[in-house]
Amino acid sequence: MSYLVLARKYRPRTFADVVGQDHVVKTLANALDSQRLHHAYLFTGTRGVGKTTLARILAACFNCETGVTSTPCGVCSACRGIADGNFMDLLEVDAASRTGVDDTRDMLTSAEFLPAQGRHKVFLIDEVHMLTGHSFNALLKTLEEPPEHVKFLLATTEAKKIPVTVLSRCLQFNLKNMRPEVIESQLDKILTTEGIAAEASALPVIARAARGSMRDALSITDQAIAHGAGAIATESVNDMLGIAGRDEVGVLLDALAARDGERLLAAGDELCDRSLDLGGILEDLQRAFHDLAVAVELGTSVQPPFERFGRAFSAEDLQLYYQIALLGSRDLEFAPDPKIGFDMTLIRLASFEPATSDHDIQPPKESRDSEPPKAREQASEQQAAPAEAVPGKPDEVDGDWHEIVAQVTPEAGVNAMILGHSNLLRRSEDHWTVRVDREHQSLLNDKRCEEIGSALSGYAGQTLRIDFEVGELSVESPAARRARLESQAREEAKAVLMDDANVRTLLSEFDGRLESAELLADQESPSTDTAASASDTGNAP
Repeated sequence: MSYLVLARKYRPRTFADVVGQDHVVKTLANALDSQRLHHAYLFTGTRGVGKTTLARILAACFNCETGVTSTPCGVCSACRGIADGNFMDLLEVDAASRTGVDDTRDMLTSAEFLPAQGRHKVFLIDEVHMLTGHSFNALLKTLEEPPEHVKFLLATTEAKKIPVTVLSRCLQFNLKNMRPEVIESQLDKILTTEGIAAEASALPVIARAARGSMRDALSITDQAIAHGAGAIATESVNDMLGIAGRDEVGVLLDALAARDGERLLAAGDELCDRSLDLGGILEDLQRAFHDLAVAVELGTSVQPPFERFGRAFSAEDLQLYYQIALLGSRDLEFAPDPKIGFDMTLIRLASFEPATSDHDIQPPKESRDSEPPKAREQASEQQAAPAEAVPGKPDEVDGDWHEIVAQVTPEAGVNAMILGHSNLLRRSEDHWTVRVDREHQSLLNDKRCEEIGSALSGYAGQTLRIDFEVGELSVESPAARRARLESQAREEAKAVLMDDANVRTLLSEFDGRLESAELLADQESPSTDTAASASDTGNAP
């Protein structure tokens, strides 16, 4: 007898055998037991989650010789025929290969005839979304007025591509991706039944690689058995799938915990040399960061094998690292090659640190590194202090900040926006501290800090060290001052116009109103030195 693959050998034959889809099984079983039968059922979900399997079980429920039931006997001719794929009244159609309207019409023509062997004639249309528009129109007529002996079971991975007119005539069941622990438990039962030795740590690897598909998990298991010469070992599975094991991920975490970028990149190079799946490595890092973050948040111990990192990272570190790894895995396909994208992700992990407070925005790395240790320590202490606890009054040193900002940012742009919403908090001969309001904190980065530092140094005529803080502004910002002066100028211009008798007469005659006005420079008289925008409610030209 030829070998039967695990996915076919252990395909569920009854609802009791189905795992991970309890919400669908319960609904179908209750409907069958109460004889509340619909004429069309639609099963949606990703590959390998049980769509066609449930459809075949439902077909057996309709045609079991013991009667319509949620527990078909499995031994009658109808049940055996459906299980073996030779039941005359179960017509399985692959819509991916039979998309034409003629194929659909032929199928629907046969629906008019009574069942030849069973109680109901069942049409199981797989990947139904592949039908053409004309085919759907032909199907729709039968779905609207189906013969009593006909049942339609539709399955698809793309429910959004099915016309709503068809969807509205079906009972729709959305199948879930199976959780890794559910897949792992089922694999353990199957391997125990098969008498195949498997390392406990290998099953979670297979379950994760299956990505929610039980069928894929069983196919991977078949491959792992062959690769391991009849047994399943974790190292063998990792090697077969080209993924990093927990020890390899631990090496990356060790380097990251030590803040050793050189060692982190070297470990990444070693993993690349082994032709491992770089996207899979980043996903494993995400899982590790998730497990560590949950342990930190709940105050629980970290499960092996990463228990040694329980206190290595702060909660803020883990949130940042998770986001970096997540975005890095998404960006791999856009990198010139995966290795470059992987390296850049590791560099970001080694270089970036979370901002732990509003006052934690730092100047460019080069200027920080060039400071003597004592100066850096003093600067850090000043930034950690409350905003009004620093020496000097902002009002006394901020007087010409508006003029400075106007000169260093003559054109609009991001840097002009940052400085426009800032105060000069402190300054000495070669060290200035700039406070930016919280609403514009997200605009700050090393590049813009460096550009602003260069512009201010050019204004001062010497190299300045610029520190940036984020917080509430204690005095009027340049942008707020500019907006206030412009508003005052407009009000003055309107007052000048309203003092002019000709303007008042014009507005009165045409039932108009003065909306805005602006003073123009270097003019001599009220009648010529003001530009105005007026609106009237009459019909004047």
